Amino acid sequence: MNKKTLLFSVGLLGCLIGGGSDVFAADAADVMPDISNRQVSVGYYHNWMPEQGAGYQGGRPADTDLAKVNPFYNVIAVSFMKGDGIPTFKPYNMSDTEFRQKVATLNAENRVVLISLGGADSHIELHKGEEQAFADEIIRLVEVYGFDGLDIDLEQTAVDAGDNKTVIPAALKIVRAHFEKEQKHFIISMAPEFPYLRTQGKYVPYITALEEEYDFIAPQLYNQAGDGISVGTEWIAQNNDSKKFEFLYGISKAFNEGSGGFIQIPANRLALGIPANVDAAANGFVKEPSKVYDVFEQMEKDQTPLKGLMTWSINWDEGRNSAGVMYNESFANAYKDLFQEKTPDTEKPSQPTNLAGTATHSTVALSWTRSTDDRGVAGYYIYRDGKQVGRSTTNAFTDTELEATTEYSYTVKAFDAAGNVSEVSKALVIETLEVPPADVLAPSTPLDVTASTITDKSVLLTWTASSDNVGVAGYVIYRDGKEVGETVTNAFTDTGLTASTEYSYTVKAFDAAGNVSEASEALVITTAEAPAIAAWDAKKVYVLGDVVTHNGNTYRAKWWTQGNEPGTEQWGPWELIG
Repeated sequence: MNKKTLLFSVGLLGCLIGGGSDVFAADAADVMPDISNRQVSVGYYHNWMPEQGAGYQGGRPADTDLAKVNPFYNVIAVSFMKGDGIPTFKPYNMSDTEFRQKVATLNAENRVVLISLGGADSHIELHKGEEQAFADEIIRLVEVYGFDGLDIDLEQTAVDAGDNKTVIPAALKIVRAHFEKEQKHFIISMAPEFPYLRTQGKYVPYITALEEEYDFIAPQLYNQAGDGISVGTEWIAQNNDSKKFEFLYGISKAFNEGSGGFIQIPANRLALGIPANVDAAANGFVKEPSKVYDVFEQMEKDQTPLKGLMTWSINWDEGRNSAGVMYNESFANAYKDLFQEKTPDTEKPSQPTNLAGTATHSTVALSWTRSTDDRGVAGYYIYRDGKQVGRSTTNAFTDTELEATTEYSYTVKAFDAAGNVSEVSKALVIETLEVPPADVLAPSTPLDVTASTITDKSVLLTWTASSDNVGVAGYVIYRDGKEVGETVTNAFTDTGLTASTEYSYTVKAFDAAGNVSEASEALVITTAEAPAIAAWDAKKVYVLGDVVTHNGNTYRAKWWTQGNEPGTEQWGPWELIG
């Protein structure tokens, strides 16, 4: 376990929080439990007053005591960090001190407590330049409440709002680095709706940016009804109860392999998200828990064991149905034996071999031949001059911020999910290069900016690539004189535009040294007229994001739906947007 060191002195922190009344002495909440070699049982915890009828079937979630959460859940995600501007968190029914004491109880039991960002009903929108402020707020919440990490749970319009896709990963890297300097591991997880994990999905930028940082991803395999996966020539919908094993196993394999139109999420960092009961979600509840056991068993036989299981939510697991009958923690009880290892794993991975590297004046990029293991390699520890400097889930790692013309010795060890560690690789001794002469030449001006695929909300821009004496690092795109994005290619799609509106675009190229070209000639375009929004059709199938009109109002689909009339269900599939 790692210790969390307070950022401020105890007295100062007490003055900054709660008007000076709360003082946080060192306690068990200072501990960050390690989950790197453990399977996880993730449950979400409601930070709000439970309401009768809140469930999809009219049930009521429990007002659960955080400190007394069922022992099955070894990762508790507190919902939610939210709000306008820089999102934050505050316990709804207790003081900061009382909340921290409950986190301390869980940490003392070697259980993790995360703060979850977003949620279905909150809009998070961060903008470029707010990375440090957001990181500072996360660090503050860790110090005040004892959180052990952050879970990204952005949904609906918040997924691609503002600059979230770049600001949030950048901020989390700052937070991770902050705690690593103190020999601590700040956990990073995500819980995206599974359609967002297709190769062009909205969550891909988050996962790509945090590929080396995230600890696990728990896709929501619910509330998507007829959406699903292809297995051979068969389409298996998420809500097909008769094919539950095929769906869960198929999508687990697809994520692990990066196949079937989905991005890759290694099985040892993948937790399957399913609802606790029929009140917790519109669809996706697994009626036969044995199917989940079968999926985990088959993935182990494939030597690709899953990281764990996730559910929405702990409060629903302890809640009651519309008739007042208690659910009696049926989810936790059904899966309590899922992670009991029948045969201890004592075999260590093979030794990493063929360690090689490429140096610049400040970095060394390492690669090696993958190790093997009887149950799968979970990752690699990387050492510089005998001290661990990082870990990787792939057979590559780049060490940064090195001294020029300096000799370094690198070694690598492989580890598996049970914590078995391989023999150390043979050492690679490599010397960094001299600092190159300062680059003061700007790239050439981008030429021939053109527009295509102009819709009512977006435009695709392309231009002739710039040249540079060292190399072009990327391009900055401006709309009406204001920066709207960056790209490393000579193409950019600007979104969120207004129909029938004129916009002026310019582009500048930049290099790694920060030299910026002159602006391109301006390109003026006019967006297309907005298409007429069709009226809702009871016989038509709608998917996430579809917009309809009905009874004078405009609605957007929150998931797959057919026959559900907009405006008639409080917790239904339609969101009123106008």
